[in-house]
Amino acid sequence: MLARRFTALQCAGYDRRVMPTTREVLKTTINLEKQTMSLYARFARSFAKDPRLHDFWFGMARDEARHVGALELVSTVLGFEGALGRPSPISLENSTIARLRELLNRHKRTAEIPIARALALALEIEESELEDLVGDLLKAVQQGDEYERWMRLLVHDLGELSYMIEQYAHDAELLRRCDALVNRHAETLRRAAAAS
Repeated sequence: MLARRFTALQCAGYDRRVMPTTREVLKTTINLEKQTMSLYARFARSFAKDPRLHDFWFGMARDEARHVGALELVSTVLGFEGALGRPSPISLENSTIARLRELLNRHKRTAEIPIARALALALEIEESELEDLVGDLLKAVQQGDEYERWMRLLVHDLGELSYMIEQYAHDAELLRRCDALVNRHAETLRRAAAAS
């Protein structure tokens, strides 16, 4: 898993050069969410001739924008509390972040791609565990309501992605991977709702 919780005592034992600050984790996460939003917005434009595809991609971009907004709010609240410079309650997995950055950068300026490849790319992004990192950030700062709202939105988005893969990609393995992701996040949401 990408993110791991640390107690204050554990954080105190970390070298600040190794353990990122909360500010650094938020900045990295917000940047990746913005890049994902931009990619989905570009897909909405690329597939504008098909209203279903345009609406799907625009909705995905809008939801990424909501993630950015939620993380900006967390950053603002933590700034008021003087917590941004402290070691982060979660860590960044460098290989995961690097892989996602490379994936997003590789497709930043890609000419139009077929819908099946765009859907596969969206699934790769959603499988990257960035969404787990966002969720862990929201939980780490005790934003329970925001976390559950975000999880419901994520499960909804992944369900729509699954439907679009079924309708447009006709790839059984891609569909299986997406459905597994939907089920994993739906179970996480069920457990979070039961605990509150």
